Amino acid sequence: MTPSLVVGPLQAYRCWHVNWHGDQPVLRSIYNTTLWPVDEPLRATCQKGPASLTAWVRSLFSRHAKTAAHPAPTWGCHCGIYGLSHLDGDELESSPQTSPRGPDRGLAVLGVVLLWGRVIQHKHGYRAEYARPLRLLAVPPQFHAHDASNLVDAVAQRYAIELVTRVEELK
Repeated sequence: MTPSLVVGPLQAYRCWHVNWHGDQPVLRSIYNTTLWPVDEPLRATCQKGPASLTAWVRSLFSRHAKTAAHPAPTWGCHCGIYGLSHLDGDELESSPQTSPRGPDRGLAVLGVVLLWGRVIQHKHGYRAEYARPLRLLAVPPQFHAHDASNLVDAVAQRYAIELVTRVEELK
C-alpha cells in the first residue's frame, strides 16, 4: 500500500495527557513521552529508526534486526502522529480523566488536531507527519476539581488553542 493523498490539512480527534512539566503546563502524548511543542508543529519521527534505543537493543540480540531509516509515517510501521476520523461512545465517556495521582498530576483530555504532510489514512483515522493542536474539551462540572480546571485553562492559554465546553464544539 502507498500513503493516501490528502489535499490540504485535515482535522482529527485525539487525546492528550495534560500535566505540569516543572512550572509549565504541557500537552504530552498518551502512549509515549513526547511533549508537544508550543510554538511549532510536532513532526513525527520513527522511534524504531537505526538511531533509537529500541533499534540498539534489537541489534544486541540479532544480526538481522536492522531497521531501515524511513520518513514517518510509513506503511508497515506504527510511526506517525495519530488522529481519529470520528468519535464513538468510548472516547466520549473516557474524557477527561484524572490521573490516579490526582488532578494536579494530570488529565487525559480530548481535543482536535490539525494534521498535514505525509498522511496515511486507516479505517478509524490517520497517521501524519505534522500536527498542531486546535481545540481542547474543557473539564466538565462533574470533574471540576479546581486544580484540573486551572491546568486545562493554563495549557490552552500556553498553546494558544481554543477551549470548548461541549463535545459538539470540537467538530
